[in-house]
Amino acid sequence: MIALFKNRLAYLSLSLILLIVAFPLISIGTTTGPRPLWWFGLLALACGGLIPPLQRLLLGPPASATTSASQVDDMQPSQLKGTK
Repeated sequence: MIALFKNRLAYLSLSLILLIVAFPLISIGTTTGPRPLWWFGLLALACGGLIPPLQRLLLGPPASATTSASQVDDMQPSQLKGTK
């Protein structure tokens, strides 16, 4: 399960799929379907909504590939590419 949280595309895709599946399950379970569909939809909604915050709490924010302005200010001139 931890390996899933390390791959950003995988856990965000799983979260999106759970959220998309949750709403029809809740709707069908509420109106015409069997009662457990409502509970499965509610569980899928809760899990899909909690996956991204849990990933940030467990593994921290994803590493960014961009350089912030304060990091550029701290760099030596020889470290800056494409400048004169």
